[in-house]
Amino acid sequence: MKQLQMTNRRRTIIECLILVVIAAVLRIWYVGKTDLGYDESFSLYMALQSLPDAIRMLCKGDNPPLWEVLLHFWIKPFGISEVAIRSLSLIFSTLTIIPIYLLGEKYIHRWAGIAASLFYCFSTFSIYLAHECRVYSLIGFLSAGSVFLFISIIKNPKTFKFILLTLVNLMLMYGHYLSVWIIVMEFLIALAIKPIRKKIWKPYLIHAASLILLFVPMFPVLFTRFFDSGIHGTWIAKTTSPEALYDFLWRMCNVPVTTVLAITILISVFIILTINIFKKKCQFGNNGILTLLWIVPLLVSFVLSYFTGFFLDRYFYFIFPIFYLSIASYCLYLFPKRTAFGLSLMGVFAIAMAISCSPDSFTNHFSGWHYNVKPIVHQLVEAKENEKALVILPEYFDKQFTYYLDENHEAFRTQSQPSNYYVFQDYLLKQGYYYDINYQKADFSACDKVVFPYHKDLPINGLREYLENHGFRLEKEQDEHPYSVNYFSK
Repeated sequence: MKQLQMTNRRRTIIECLILVVIAAVLRIWYVGKTDLGYDESFSLYMALQSLPDAIRMLCKGDNPPLWEVLLHFWIKPFGISEVAIRSLSLIFSTLTIIPIYLLGEKYIHRWAGIAASLFYCFSTFSIYLAHECRVYSLIGFLSAGSVFLFISIIKNPKTFKFILLTLVNLMLMYGHYLSVWIIVMEFLIALAIKPIRKKIWKPYLIHAASLILLFVPMFPVLFTRFFDSGIHGTWIAKTTSPEALYDFLWRMCNVPVTTVLAITILISVFIILTINIFKKKCQFGNNGILTLLWIVPLLVSFVLSYFTGFFLDRYFYFIFPIFYLSIASYCLYLFPKRTAFGLSLMGVFAIAMAISCSPDSFTNHFSGWHYNVKPIVHQLVEAKENEKALVILPEYFDKQFTYYLDENHEAFRTQSQPSNYYVFQDYLLKQGYYYDINYQKADFSACDKVVFPYHKDLPINGLREYLENHGFRLEKEQDEHPYSVNYFSK
């Protein structure tokens, strides 16, 4: 018996390591190819501040401080190159394989753990987020870990598991506000499902009370952000069509063909589940827990997004690992007496994900995807220095422009007390670059050329008309998707 256990444990370790290596290779491949994104430059700036200043500034906005705190310590030994700052996200993305595999292998089926891990390995969107220095890969890792611990507690409650779950869920809460969905759903399942409630309700209430107490400092911020977003909306457009739900599933499944296969599996499971409920053959188990954990947050948030805009793929990345586990589990559920058929369906889905995988995140047109910034910076510098053009920048371009203009990144490293959020604009103004917010202060009579880039969805309001009124005419408009670089001359 001991020999069998040792063999199984060795097999588990080997399989998990192989899957981790596959995930790592796919994520390392193109990690430094893309230019620094706007949100990445924001996180980098915050991470370079003192911790009290970073936390104070972040708590005024939409971002809890956990990611920037971790990044603060990460960049001290590794630096602030694109590869260095993205490596932290890449590591968390790769490590997510471990809870996915263990949850599937231990509580569903060995091959479900392998298949779900492969779905995640070949998820193009997961690879993309591994190439972004933002909190989302960490949230995916924590959500998978939280679900693994939660189901483990249901099966075998132990004090150390509750302590670990409290730590993981606390990090989820301080990582991203919307990931609180995982904690809310675990709480509802723990108290609403009678067999589970009878088994763990006392220690689980202690766990929930501990989370609330430890998150008290963020309650005013959380209330303010949710209230403000609900009343005034966000920068994200409201949902106007059910197509947004399909697009979200598309994100999880790489391409339309795989998405249709996933939808077919979901519909089939729903039909069989409905039949079993009427026949009173339905039992609530791990399948039901996994389903509730991803489908309720997704559908409720989708409905609410018709009233206020917040339904953005990366904001709900905490669902992805649970979804992949659920798909693997559904394949077996569809063929309870024909396990080989279920395993074959898992294999088909895994092959489809592998074939459709695109590890080069530069080619991915996702929300917040990375643009080709360096060529724009070089064009503007050349226009300023060689053609004596006056360069005007949009305010939202300041950090990315500074990162590639200042090769030593001195402006990013500069700290002042109190922290100056406009340090980049101050730096660029000293270098002779103007901004869309103060371009009227520029001396246009002293130059014959004006160059300005703008995001096609966020043009510089009034600048084109202002230039035309001062004798300038559009000479050239260069497309650098999603930016346009306009050249005006007298």
